[in-house]
Amino acid sequence: MSRNVLAPPTQRLSHNRNYRVNVVHDDFGGSKWNSKNQNPSKGYEEPDLYADDDYEDDSAECNIEQLPDGSYKLALPVAKSFYGGLIGFKGTTKRRIETETKTDIHVPRQNDISNDLLIKSNDRSNVCAALRKIRLLIDSLRKRMKPTHFLAVPLNSGQVQERFVELRQSILDAQLPGIDTELFISERCIHITLGVYVLLDDAERKKAVNELETCRQWLSGLSTPFNLKIKGLEIMNDDPSSIRVLYACVESPELQQFADKCLKHFQTTGLCATDNNQRDSIKLHMTVMNCRYRKDNTTAFDGREILKRFGDFDFGTAQCNEIHLCVLKSSQEVEDFYKITGSLAF
Repeated sequence: MSRNVLAPPTQRLSHNRNYRVNVVHDDFGGSKWNSKNQNPSKGYEEPDLYADDDYEDDSAECNIEQLPDGSYKLALPVAKSFYGGLIGFKGTTKRRIETETKTDIHVPRQNDISNDLLIKSNDRSNVCAALRKIRLLIDSLRKRMKPTHFLAVPLNSGQVQERFVELRQSILDAQLPGIDTELFISERCIHITLGVYVLLDDAERKKAVNELETCRQWLSGLSTPFNLKIKGLEIMNDDPSSIRVLYACVESPELQQFADKCLKHFQTTGLCATDNNQRDSIKLHMTVMNCRYRKDNTTAFDGREILKRFGDFDFGTAQCNEIHLCVLKSSQEVEDFYKITGSLAF
């Protein structure tokens, strides 16, 4: 068999990738073709996906240093919760990235002071390639993690809070089967959720606060504080006899516009929980009852009678002049609302 078949000519691209070159032989096409093509013709060559242009929008690329010996180094801050996933079983994931990108990667130990992942290579583009692979892997790992923080508009004061307490008491007084006080959110914690995030260390929390401040630009042209109207009860599922979440409807066109822009911005930061990444818009609502608040949170409740009697309940109006980045499930740690990591006041 011809050696051209067993060992065809190849074209080496970056990062140890070889592609076969499709040569036009004399046996095919006849003299008419070959008279115009004296030199072997190359087939399609894939563009280098790891070129520098692919990382123009990654701020970490600006931090790549050239060392005195001509090599390159990048110190990339990474939360310790990702170390296990980056290393892989017996180091297989780390070794694979190193082999594919021709880099050396140092993952800090859990007790190290620095959280910086070190990427080194003789070629700057190799560092960029490793950066991209690590970013994608971290995004994948984050999607499997439970949310830690949420963005909230507080409604735990004034008319809305008073009317919430009235509704809760009216429902409990009705003594409906399967309905108890554990199902209700505390009046200290009622809010509107604008986003849910996975923030695993101080650096990520600080970044989230800075990104929240960046959202201030979208307040321009909007009337602040935002006016909110809270009226009517709805459910998250389609079966009122088996409800997991019952909520109050919130009407505020300008808050809706601002919330959707914040959603799109945070989706570009890599900090969002899976639920947020899959959304195109924020559903403005105020949770009233949730079966998760029960110790046995697996049992849905029958809300048909609640919707029949109180479906048009009016909670009144409120104004929104601040948004808080809060810690999930932290209401027991503070006397009022949730533990707040950062805020945007306007």
